[in-house]
Amino acid sequence: MTALAKVTSKGQITLPKEVRDLLRIRTGSIVVFEKEDEKLVVKAAKTLQDFKGFLKGRQGRADFEEMREKAKEYIGKKSARRG
Repeated sequence: MTALAKVTSKGQITLPKEVRDLLRIRTGSIVVFEKEDEKLVVKAAKTLQDFKGFLKGRQGRADFEEMREKAKEYIGKKSARRG
């Protein structure tokens, strides 16, 4: 698929409908831009709603402080790789 978008004087673009549909992007969605080698990857960001029911049926209580620390560590490593 190839789609074109024109950049405005404010540096904005409108994502073509076919791209929004493909990525399931709606009004208010967050879009992530990631550079991979010489390419730019555009994808819809995950929200908490996307994870609803993810841990359903799992035994034990979650240690949210430990989860928060692991998330910070992951994000730190990911940011360090980008440079």
